[in-house]
Amino acid sequence: MANGRTNNSNFTMDDIASELGLSKSTVSRALAGSDRISSETKERVNECARKHGFRPNLVARALAGQKTLNIAVVLPFEANAAQMLFFHECLSGIVARAAKDAYSVLVCMTDNEAAEILESVLENKKADSVVLTQLRHNDKNISLLKKYSTPFVVIGSGAGDDVIQVDSRMKENCREFTKVCSENLPSAGKVLFVCGSLDVEANNNRLSGFLSAMEELSSSGRDMKYAVCTDSSDIDGQFDLSEWNLILCSDDVVCAGLLDILKEERIKIGKDGVMLASFHDSVLLKSNTPGISALNVSAGALGKRACEIALGLSGRPSSVPCETMNYVECTFEMRESTGGGK
Repeated sequence: MANGRTNNSNFTMDDIASELGLSKSTVSRALAGSDRISSETKERVNECARKHGFRPNLVARALAGQKTLNIAVVLPFEANAAQMLFFHECLSGIVARAAKDAYSVLVCMTDNEAAEILESVLENKKADSVVLTQLRHNDKNISLLKKYSTPFVVIGSGAGDDVIQVDSRMKENCREFTKVCSENLPSAGKVLFVCGSLDVEANNNRLSGFLSAMEELSSSGRDMKYAVCTDSSDIDGQFDLSEWNLILCSDDVVCAGLLDILKEERIKIGKDGVMLASFHDSVLLKSNTPGISALNVSAGALGKRACEIALGLSGRPSSVPCETMNYVECTFEMRESTGGGK
């Protein structure tokens, strides 16, 4: 490994070893964060390096450890501008966390039919691990990652027990959120769920949570009527929206489309009209008048957690334990559209 230099001296790895009474190989492993070196020794070495302005050569470190110091992040090619708000926040969390370990991020735009960009990255071994930001039904990216035996993490759930995933307990939270939103409904209330594409596993999880809530409400003695619209683009031709007490949307983009239809048809939104809520929050819903109740999960937190795991899979020491299923916090933001807020 080549030695770094400061602006004022030629302080080297040999100098660190001499000053601390350690071997050069121990200093090298400590600077690389090796699990073979104790935390105390790593702290001593890093403190000495900071004091003298020593910076190890990252390229040499990567070559010595047969690492690229890259994490690949897979984003959906077909995401529209509104959906990219989530993926941008998610990517920001990944980039910020990767930078702390001197890792760079490669962005791959792909979909479930064409994965040439990702395959090129894997075939040429350009990344030590991969974060898949959206899980599709029968996702071909998963098969590709397994084919090349590349460590990877999925944001979402439903990829199988052999895949490491980061989620917000979406099914459970959608079930509970549906029940909370239904508290102000009459005992024979009518609830409509408008869902995005079921090719996206997140929407299958949201639908599962919604249906579970409806079953629980019905079994508790409430005569709830409900329906599911799986093609939000045709909703204004399938349903009279004024007939429903509560409309739940799978995400903020679907909800924004519903808002346009409700406003066009002059249907009041809120406790005294049609209540509206979303299973994903965003600035689109927070800034609306009235504010739209929603499940709030930080995309940045999802990205950060997935990156921490990816770094661990890459051989970097991780302070966060990794299980097959890993969770981030989710909150219920109750706003005026369901009778909450101000």
